[in-house]
This record gives sequence, structure tokens and C-alpha cells, in this order.
Amino acid sequence: MNLKVLNELDRILKHNPELYTDNKSLCQVINGVFNISLSSIDSNNITEIADVVDDAVLEQYFSKVWQPETKKFKYSGLSIIDEVNAMKPREVIDIGCGYNEFKGKIDNLTGIDPYNDRADIKTSVADYKTDTKYDVAICLGSINFGSTDKIIEELTAVVNLTSTSGLIYFRVNPGKQHTAPESKWINFYDWDPVFISNIARCLNCRLITLRQDTGDRFYFVLKKNG
Repeated sequence: MNLKVLNELDRILKHNPELYTDNKSLCQVINGVFNISLSSIDSNNITEIADVVDDAVLEQYFSKVWQPETKKFKYSGLSIIDEVNAMKPREVIDIGCGYNEFKGKIDNLTGIDPYNDRADIKTSVADYKTDTKYDVAICLGSINFGSTDKIIEELTAVVNLTSTSGLIYFRVNPGKQHTAPESKWINFYDWDPVFISNIARCLNCRLITLRQDTGDRFYFVLKKNG
């Protein structure tokens, strides 16, 4: 759940209650406020509408505005390529792969992303269905949007995709807003080292590495327990 979007929708409806029964006008207002292009609103449930708006905001930003900066990260950048290849993994998944930069550079890699057409499979991690278990999962900045329940749901999905003793590489944002105006309504989750340590245990994983990376991001690696 994106609480920024939910709270703004609540404010809109509080000041304009007539919109609650006029989905066409509500859709127009939502498109204007959030700078998105929904064709219709098919629900009167504010939490359901918030989820639709949140997804549209993320799609708008990550398909049309955001550009990768992989090279600038000391630990969670290009150095991952040699580290992963040295393990000779049978299957690797890049979750939220964006422009699929690691394709052809990391062996046996599949990139998934809900918003970028360059992904091998255009889907979110929560919706991705496969029988494959991956020796390595890479999540660089991709599990960072929404409230704690959404973060835990996506982390659980990642762990379920990973083989026993598999490694999961993360780069996460401690809640810092991006500078582009189109990112205004994105709810960047405020990761911190205590949460990282605690969630590792909850997911039946061992925290192998935790470091502060470039731009105050956190880089960490989990190993899935047997």
C-alpha cells in the first residue's frame, strides 16, 4: 500500500465527496493530481483505487523517466557480475531488472520487471509463477515501494524463488525521495539495518553482508537456509 497516495485520495474525497459516486469525474481528478493516464476507475473502494494509482505512478516513472545508475555503486554495481559468474550458477534471476543491463553479462540470467519492455518477462515478483529455483537472485533497488506489508510480501516471493543455500543480492533505499518531479507520489520504503537484520531471520535467511553503499543506499546479501 502506498500511504502517500491513499492519504491524498482520502483528502480529495473529503473535500469533494460527490466524486465518490462519479467515477468518471474522479478518474479525471486523479489523472490531474497524480499526473497519470488512467482510462477509468472501476471501484469505489479507496484502498483498491490507491493500489491502481500506485501502480500507474510507478509505471509512469520507471518506464518513461527513470534511468539506471548501476556504474556508480561501489558494492551493488558492476562488481556483482564477476562475483555471480564465479559461482557458476545454473539459474539467476534479476528482479526489477529495468533495462536488463546484466543480460549477456551474467550467465544464465532471466530478468523480470513489471514496467520495462526490455525485461525477459514483464511481470512483478509477486505475480511471477515458475517451477524454477534460482541459485542467485538480484534485487537492486526494486523492492522499495509501499508499506511494510507489501515489502514483506515481495521479499517472501523472492525467497520462495531461491534455491536452498542460494544467495540474494539487495540494494535498498533508506526512504530518500528521487529528485524527478514524476517521483513525487512514490512511497520509497525507509529501509534500515535493524529491519534488514530482523527480516532476514523472519525469512529463514542468514545475513552474509551488510554495507552502506553509494548515495546512502544499503547493500546486503542473504543466504537462504536449508
